[in-house]
Amino acid sequence: MIDLHCHILHGIDDGSNSLEESIKMARSAYEIGYRKICCTSHYGFGKYENKNYKKKISELSETLKSEGIPIEIYSGNELYLDLEGMRALVNGEVNTLGNSRYVLLEGVPGMTSDSLIGAIEKVIQSGYKPVLAHVERCFFLKMSDVEKLEEMGVVLQVNLSSFSDALKKRTTALLEKRLIHIVASDSHGTGRRSYEDADAGLKELKKIVGKDRMELLTRINPKRILEDCQIEGGGNEEKQNINSSFFSRFFGKFFRN
Repeated sequence: MIDLHCHILHGIDDGSNSLEESIKMARSAYEIGYRKICCTSHYGFGKYENKNYKKKISELSETLKSEGIPIEIYSGNELYLDLEGMRALVNGEVNTLGNSRYVLLEGVPGMTSDSLIGAIEKVIQSGYKPVLAHVERCFFLKMSDVEKLEEMGVVLQVNLSSFSDALKKRTTALLEKRLIHIVASDSHGTGRRSYEDADAGLKELKKIVGKDRMELLTRINPKRILEDCQIEGGGNEEKQNINSSFFSRFFGKFFRN
């Protein structure tokens, strides 16, 4: 599996506090089946600005090798989607997911559905592919808003820990409507949204979506994101397949003549 949302990098944001804690997180991640992790430290102007990010990610990578933990790590950020964050993104100061065009985004306090959608439209216009973090926690979004975001091409992510708290009903509803494209740990350490919590969430996820879709959400789509490819599945998949089939038959008549 691939974890595209994790605060495993030490001393950058409110995630891991030390290299030792990061290594413990990595061991736990490996034990439950993760083989690749994106180090998506928060990026927020004036608070978290990737200070020593390259040094820390190199240190973590080398230590994982020396400790014999076969997990590959990739760069990334979880970008606060405000005006300063947009400027930083356009200026190339924000790490995309594995250096792809996909960027992990987080709404900011006080946002409305209209302001979030407007900000994401600007991200798309700037040439990036938006991934909205833990959409189940965006309480200002109605189901119709989430559907609109998916129609816009936004990749929607939920946290594995949300299956064990008050967000379970909302998270389950999003999955059952096939609006979710990836799931991730959003782990912040060995205590907060730990990989032990993620393991319990994976079991719940399998019950809800089944083995095949779980594979899509935890490995196939995350892999395609790191490869900068189009993801698979989602709420509009059936409609897209129908349209594709129709146009193929329609234009096929002309090509055969």
